[in-house]
Amino acid sequence: MNIERWALPRYKSVGLVPKSSKTIAWSQIKCASCEICSYHLGLESPDLSPPFKDMYTCDVCNRTYHWQCLLKTSCCNATEREAIDANDSWACPACFNLDQNEKESRIQFQKREIVEVSWNPTWEPEEIQNTCESFKQSLKKFEEQITAPNLSQPAPDEHPNDLQKQGFSAIQEGNTYQPYNVDLRNKFSFDIQPTNPQADITATGHCEYWITSIDLMKYQ
Repeated sequence: MNIERWALPRYKSVGLVPKSSKTIAWSQIKCASCEICSYHLGLESPDLSPPFKDMYTCDVCNRTYHWQCLLKTSCCNATEREAIDANDSWACPACFNLDQNEKESRIQFQKREIVEVSWNPTWEPEEIQNTCESFKQSLKKFEEQITAPNLSQPAPDEHPNDLQKQGFSAIQEGNTYQPYNVDLRNKFSFDIQPTNPQADITATGHCEYWITSIDLMKYQ
């Protein structure tokens, strides 16, 4: 990940240990986000890869700005865009009023401002999952994904019954499915949709029936 140098001690203070790190310049970041809105794609174009015509990069600090963001913050006005497009160099609002010496100093600073770092893995104590509900839910979701069937694999060559097609385990002897109310059930017409849980659905442990018609006058 890429972070500004000032943030590195903050990460270390919470127990993260860098595995490797190296200094890079702002200009080496291939898809920098807008300094105002933090969005990394253009706002005026459907393109998904840079360069974006509405994103302007400062020649001094190499930070990037959306034109619409510059307008909303009153840093620029609409009449200036044509002149900016025609000029090969552009200074952002933060660098525009700097003198030449200050600009040179900032140019040198941005060359060592970013740190590309990878981290050693960390293992959080088990008790931490009870301190934050969102973390607990994320952990539960992750564990469910680990134990979920691999739907990219072909289904096994077998003939499961209707309940197994809906995601139930194999029915054991003496534990067969029984309808709740036979008389009431006979008043309904069911359309049971056969499915393959390894290819069509994620097993939920529930049967799915489509009620196509109800005859309340039948079996009076």
